[in-house]
Amino acid sequence: QGNRTFPRNSRNLAQDYGNSDNDVRHIAVINYLWEVPLGRGKGYLNTGVLGRVFEGMQFSGITTAQTGFPFEIRCPLDTQRTGIAAWCDQVGNPFASGSNSQPGLKTYFSNTAAFAIPNFGGPGNIGRNQFHGPGFVNFDMDFGKKTKLTERVNLEFRFECYNIFNHPHFQQPDNLFTDSNFGLISATASRPDSTTSARQMQVALKLNF
Repeated sequence: QGNRTFPRNSRNLAQDYGNSDNDVRHIAVINYLWEVPLGRGKGYLNTGVLGRVFEGMQFSGITTAQTGFPFEIRCPLDTQRTGIAAWCDQVGNPFASGSNSQPGLKTYFSNTAAFAIPNFGGPGNIGRNQFHGPGFVNFDMDFGKKTKLTERVNLEFRFECYNIFNHPHFQQPDNLFTDSNFGLISATASRPDSTTSARQMQVALKLNF
């Protein structure tokens, strides 16, 4: 299939004009923090036992939403005889109703008949990174509470939850036209620390003095 990092045709670089690999069109990141108005030093339930129980509570979090990364549809053949495999022809609507499904896999292109191998001698009509993969929505949330034990000692409790709604974060679909899983998504994305992107929770307790 050739080295895909090189242009498809070094004598016609215009064929590779298109979207960057990192062309994520829309990204929204919202940070928020709410100090609960209860407990000592606040406006409500600020005296006695209740004041100590409810003091120092806050909620914070990060919400991220973005569109997907781009990709193109690849062909297994070098139709231009340049040493680089071609991109496919698009001959129909890949999102029209079809029968592209397999148990345990998520369908991205429902109609694989919308693509074809281009004729020898010419390139496919699909542009560089013409399609965009699945988007990304994530909610991370944190609950913290500080309790003052003495004048110099306080106890800090934290409960952190990543991807609190357990929203799946999908990888790109298989984009090689002749693959058995073409147009299907077989895996979810991992976090930067290589752990799963599924919901994760952790609890911490710290004594400050």
